[in-house]
Amino acid sequence: YKEMKDVEVKFPLIEDITMEVAQKYGMMMPGESNTKAVRAVFVIDPKGIIRTIIYYPLSLGRNFDEFIRMIKGFQVADSQKVAMPANWPNNELIKDRVIVPPPTDVQTAEARVQSGEYECYDWWLCHKPVAE
Repeated sequence: YKEMKDVEVKFPLIEDITMEVAQKYGMMMPGESNTKAVRAVFVIDPKGIIRTIIYYPLSLGRNFDEFIRMIKGFQVADSQKVAMPANWPNNELIKDRVIVPPPTDVQTAEARVQSGEYECYDWWLCHKPVAE
């Protein structure tokens, strides 16, 4: 996966005094202040596709380590066509392994289980080491 580096932010940050933008994006938390929006994080990929939206109430700070983990996970998942297991890459059960997509036919499933390249828990759930 790619290391995160400092980058220049090349997009505007907006002020939303009227709360119009916050209301359109569902950022007003019921029961909270009607003049303050919750903080939201939108992870948008280079193709302009929203990959993740996380809302935080006013009383809870954001977790920047989680944002970095998500972005690294998206990079690995996209480049290697795999899925990331829960708590990746710090999952103690599978360490640096990723989930491969389920097979589409019986022959592929059998070959995968017998290949030794994958650690399979069943025909449909297999892990492999993350490629460097």
